[in-house]
Amino acid sequence: MNTQTKVLTQYKKKRDFKKSPEPSAEIKKIKAKKNAALMYVIQKHYARKLHYDFRLEYKGVLLSWAVPKGMPEYNEKRLAIMTEDHPLSYGDFEGTIPKGNYGAGKVEIWDKGKYVNITIKDEKQIALSSAIKKGHFTIYLKGKKLEGTYSFIKMKGDKDEWLIIKKEETQTENSKVVFTHLDKKLDRGITKKDIIDYYEQIWHFMLPHVEERAITLYRFPEGIKGEKFFQKNTPEYFPDFIECKQIKHKDDKKVCYAVVKDKDGILYLANQVTEIHVMTSKINKLKYPDKVVFDLDPTTLDLKILKDIAKKLKLLIESLGLTAFIMTTGGKGYHIVAPIKPELDNEHVREVALKIAKVLVQSDPELLTTELLKSKRKGKIFIDVNRNSLMQTSIAPYSIRAKKGITIAMPFFWENLTKIDPDSFNVNNFPIENPWKDFYDSAKSLKEILKKLKNELKIE
Repeated sequence: MNTQTKVLTQYKKKRDFKKSPEPSAEIKKIKAKKNAALMYVIQKHYARKLHYDFRLEYKGVLLSWAVPKGMPEYNEKRLAIMTEDHPLSYGDFEGTIPKGNYGAGKVEIWDKGKYVNITIKDEKQIALSSAIKKGHFTIYLKGKKLEGTYSFIKMKGDKDEWLIIKKEETQTENSKVVFTHLDKKLDRGITKKDIIDYYEQIWHFMLPHVEERAITLYRFPEGIKGEKFFQKNTPEYFPDFIECKQIKHKDDKKVCYAVVKDKDGILYLANQVTEIHVMTSKINKLKYPDKVVFDLDPTTLDLKILKDIAKKLKLLIESLGLTAFIMTTGGKGYHIVAPIKPELDNEHVREVALKIAKVLVQSDPELLTTELLKSKRKGKIFIDVNRNSLMQTSIAPYSIRAKKGITIAMPFFWENLTKIDPDSFNVNNFPIENPWKDFYDSAKSLKEILKKLKNELKIE
């Protein structure tokens, strides 16, 4: 006898299915997914006393509570008495149970929808099974009538009596993300809520640049003055709507990177308080980049010179047939990025980028360098092309930075370069615009660029 059959024994004992129209205790085998949105139903039950039956889909059955006064409003507490588990088919039941039968009276569906488990402790999600066992769980409901966060707390001294409390938590439209500690200060005058509000407004601009890419997190959960750390392996408590894709490194070490695919993924990472770093290739074509990144990293802070070099690099890149896009880094420099077709591997892409960078260096070797050693590039602007190497990452467009003011790596239009510095934008002054709208539509073939480098610039 399996577990589901055992838990429905009480349901069957209380009913005569020859007399009652209620569904039988037939078991449906269902493979549950962690953190998946599951069904809930509330049935209005005109029994001896009018009450509401609240039911949650859980491990192939419906956990059930009788709620005498109905579901609570915000900050209210309502008594709920846990009853026997019901079969999943009960979620569609409406009808009249005849007199003389258990629960006699009319049953109608009052509300129905989906729920997700959002039980959080120490900023980690707790499995629903553990939370129910401990007698305290929190879920988010989204139905035809109800939408919001509800906590269930088992009362001491009686295993069947619970309290239901409706709480306040900011949610996304499809109810998959719960935000925690919104008032936590990350920098002077900036809270966690500020960064979540920021991502709520720009996630659709950011998504094309982070979806289907292995993500490395640089987290600063206690603010810019607190501990900071890189996180590559996806923690077990991350929800299922953030995929975990395993990548094998050179040392044979396997790392399971987070991969987002929608708004929920971006907002969940926002709640982790993190910079988002991405590779130049998508996860399904890991060795073949679809963009080439030039990082202008100045050792001096003459912004006019830095901006002039950015313009020169743009002209050089575009003279070869590529399209150059620019973004702030939120730090000291700019990233100039060109979309490419994923035809060449990382090594070849980096070689082409280095050749382009060296052409620019030759125009002003006293000011520019591609030298890796910091000691040899003092006073110069370092044109870093190493972000294009396999397994290397760079800050994602629109990502926040763990810097004073919570700056942003913000794409912008070239014509605005004269008035935009590398750290111009932060979570309190960002523009809601998408200068990189046509980024991937502008992808060109690097194979053709290689021919130009050989034939026109005479570089082997």
